[in-house]
Amino acid sequence: MIYYAYDYNWLLKEGGTIHSVRNFYGRLSVKQLGYSETNPDTHRMLMHGTIVHGKQYIAAPYRRITTSYYTESSGIGLALAHFHQGPQRIGGVGMGVGTIAAYGKQGDLVKFYEINPKVIDIASNYFYYLNESPAQIQIALGDARLVLERERPQQFDVLAIDAFSGDAVPVHLVTREALAVYLQHIKPDGAVAFHVTSRYLSLAPVIRQLADEAGYEAVLIADRSDDNPYSSHSDWVIVTRNRDFLADPEVVKKRVAIEPIAA
Repeated sequence: MIYYAYDYNWLLKEGGTIHSVRNFYGRLSVKQLGYSETNPDTHRMLMHGTIVHGKQYIAAPYRRITTSYYTESSGIGLALAHFHQGPQRIGGVGMGVGTIAAYGKQGDLVKFYEINPKVIDIASNYFYYLNESPAQIQIALGDARLVLERERPQQFDVLAIDAFSGDAVPVHLVTREALAVYLQHIKPDGAVAFHVTSRYLSLAPVIRQLADEAGYEAVLIADRSDDNPYSSHSDWVIVTRNRDFLADPEVVKKRVAIEPIAA
């Protein structure tokens, strides 16, 4: 079993950097750990400042492996596995390296909403999830909430909201009005999946309160799969009315109580 301990002081320096760019949204760097692109351990990471926004193993047989917060045992992994009944429509607010595209199958649609054009460039040119997915990939550039407000209902099976990592949270993406927009774009038995893994903030109680007010249930799925070398500890809040999903044994096993916001 292989585990990786990163020296982030080294990662933040030029060592391992194969691409770096800065724009209005900050500095993005692609780091490669390993030299041989055929070595199964060689992987690339996208960093926004000091925050890792996804990684991918780049040897051809390993490129479809989902990593970090998006593995099959994570909240988003469980949601996508459960709601896949025939062709599936998947939405993603925040692209990162495009890991969610690895879940797409022939006949599926995976649509990303991304505000930073440089992220799109990097995910398309330095990572393989987008280009090698058998699903149809669509990308909408712009502020996700504003774009979704203008679009017709997309009928997503799962809409992943993945914009809350680190200590800079776009607050307008986690409000009553924002949730109402998201819910307009999912199927009646679909789900909105919020990625809330953070060392700084506790967003699960906020999302639970918003879901309660909207008449939906919010379930926090904590993945602590230490036996998977590709996985990182993750927290996802799934907002849904799908009773079958909420009763799924894997969901029940990983479900963690969400404490309500103190009055």
